[in-house]
Amino acid sequence: MLHSKRVIIVLFTCIFAVFLACEETTISNETVEKEGLISADYVEVESAKKSETNTGGFEEGVYSEQLADINSQLKDKGFDNIELAMAETIMYTTDGGLQAGQTLFANDRTKTLPSQWQAFDPIRSSVTGIQAGNDLTHTVFSPLATANGSMNSEPDIDASFETWNNLKKNSGLDIIKVPTPAGVFPSAILSFGGLTNDPFAAEISTIGFLPGAIFDSVLGPGASSSVLGVTFTFTWIAAPDVVALKEVWYNDDFTWSNDGSGGIDIESVALHENGHALGFGHFGRIFITNGNGKLHVAPRAVMNASYLGPVREPLGTDKASFNNVYGNWPND
Repeated sequence: MLHSKRVIIVLFTCIFAVFLACEETTISNETVEKEGLISADYVEVESAKKSETNTGGFEEGVYSEQLADINSQLKDKGFDNIELAMAETIMYTTDGGLQAGQTLFANDRTKTLPSQWQAFDPIRSSVTGIQAGNDLTHTVFSPLATANGSMNSEPDIDASFETWNNLKKNSGLDIIKVPTPAGVFPSAILSFGGLTNDPFAAEISTIGFLPGAIFDSVLGPGASSSVLGVTFTFTWIAAPDVVALKEVWYNDDFTWSNDGSGGIDIESVALHENGHALGFGHFGRIFITNGNGKLHVAPRAVMNASYLGPVREPLGTDKASFNNVYGNWPND
């Protein structure tokens, strides 16, 4: 496990000033303390007025020039068969304020695309040379899996996948962890030192905990202080309704915890982001009553767009989402 994380990262998009100076830039990853981060006073309610609804979901998604710029660079990097469709974020909530996660689109027409994984995907088979099956694989890039310089997050990320895996009931889906191949960095967006980029190392690649400055440059100004995690969805250019790969990042500018000691709970945020990786969108109304300042959710769910404290088990609507997507997933 790495105890200090000084990494060389190059943005493919070249949209952040520090990355324009040279091809490789060393970034020091400093933890930024946030006071009162998880002190949200929430009340679960049965319903809410439409005017108070804020899900941060698919219908409310916005076009992002930053994500569009990533797409303009993919061919130059040799990825000419995929395109970035969207990025789904989860935000933190502070006292007296609400920030709901958001869906950002790389193309302003992609709202017509509810893309999902396809079992036995023939395009994946042709691209990777490996026969695609009915499993989904995930990998964690271990060198960046250390949160706040000393906390190994990999067991928590693995646990979140196992939680979704154990929900499958009659579904034929198996989520299987695979090692990141030696000499490979499994990202379509970033580069790491002299490693070879291979975003097809697994269907779902957890890149790890990255400096907040990268969130600002890829998601837009302010993301470093508001976005806890993000899941990028890439689709096949030849079949834009089929997911090609997913890429997950976590923001290391926040204070994280894996033992309930007071920071953001890694496993809870990973459960949310890996829900996106499996194809589930934001769910539930989130709003604040001005009279008493209380945060309301309707209903509370892992896939709420805002972090509301530790939630390590799928709730009713989360289970419904899983069954809706994978209820008819083939067994063999």
